[in-house]
Amino acid sequence: MLPVSALDPVMSSLFGIPPKNISTNLEPFQLCVSEDELIKFKELLKLSETGPETWWNTQQDPQLGISRDWLIAAKETWLKGFDWRKHEDQINEFPNFKTVVEDSEAGLVDIHFTALFSAREDAIPVIFLHGFPSSFMEFLPMMKLLAEKHTRETLPYHIIVPSLPDYGLSGRPTQNTEMTVATSARIMNKLMIDLGFGSGYVAQGGDLGSMIVRVMSVNHSECKAFHVNLLVLNPGETPTSSDLSPEESRILQRSEAWQQTGLAYALVHGTRPSTVGLAISSSPLALLAWIGEKLLEWVDQQEPLPLDTILAMVSFYWFTRTFPRSLYHAELVRNRFKGNAHPISKQKPLGYSLFPHDLAVLPKAWAEELYPNLVFFNAHSAGGHFASLERPREFLEDVEDFLGRLGDLFEIK
Repeated sequence: MLPVSALDPVMSSLFGIPPKNISTNLEPFQLCVSEDELIKFKELLKLSETGPETWWNTQQDPQLGISRDWLIAAKETWLKGFDWRKHEDQINEFPNFKTVVEDSEAGLVDIHFTALFSAREDAIPVIFLHGFPSSFMEFLPMMKLLAEKHTRETLPYHIIVPSLPDYGLSGRPTQNTEMTVATSARIMNKLMIDLGFGSGYVAQGGDLGSMIVRVMSVNHSECKAFHVNLLVLNPGETPTSSDLSPEESRILQRSEAWQQTGLAYALVHGTRPSTVGLAISSSPLALLAWIGEKLLEWVDQQEPLPLDTILAMVSFYWFTRTFPRSLYHAELVRNRFKGNAHPISKQKPLGYSLFPHDLAVLPKAWAEELYPNLVFFNAHSAGGHFASLERPREFLEDVEDFLGRLGDLFEIK
């Protein structure tokens, strides 16, 4: 590994100089899928046959899954109209690093992250954690907004965006250890300590990232505050407030309907992670069908993700062999069957951004009743599960508003 002092000067000028009190070695990193891998991918995709026509896959009903016509058209675009190198360039515009985190149970774990480091002594460290079927790429539009708005000298925050352990460009400790939410939380906390933020940081997450963040809020004193864009009722919780607006009632009905029709994927992930991991990762087209369904359905249908974005996210999963490694759902489903929930602090400052087309939501009255530590709440009129990708400007404004309410928690000057 290269010592910090040997960082590439171009990268260093673009928010790439870490704090002076860093206690780990960082290796500057640039993503570059080999030409051989790209050729192999295209050959596999070309040879992947689309399944036969059935009544179900000819319907334009998202509750039945993606249509055969969509998959055929997406495959054609993936083969002939998609430029992976463009997305690589966008990733490499930002400072990317790899480091090794030593965990008390997992041992040595390779961790990738991208960052915007500030030169300000009072900059607030913030770690952003993605979920499934997403990656650190989800936060790049938000990071671009910050990089355009600030210089290294004016940026009020240190922005740390990792690939979760077992996801993307991060590795895993050993094949003999199941990756759990608590293990991931511990590794992410240690990453922040190693980067020099042991005196305190803020954690943000959605989807799986929100589960990891809530565990960090309880298990790790270094996590001083947390913001989520997914907050749900825990088993056994029954809010007494009935003060819901008509819009909140509609959102809840939509969420409850999805629980009845869209949760099967998680049960498969959780109960048969080996089988689904092997099957879906056997073909680019299989991966596109499985992940593409989520990227199509889980967003605000008024503003769907562009096909190019969907293909980029699925390509990243393919090139990094992420899917069979990413199935934390096994633990999540076990907890669901047992009626357990991951712990969440009700003392540390909490912020919650509600995007109406997310898979699960918590209305304001319920959030205020259940969380006396709720210091920020914002209900949006648009946006879905991938908030930082769908609505990066609004997402960033929420996070900054939340950070602005933390007062002297970080001794802001």
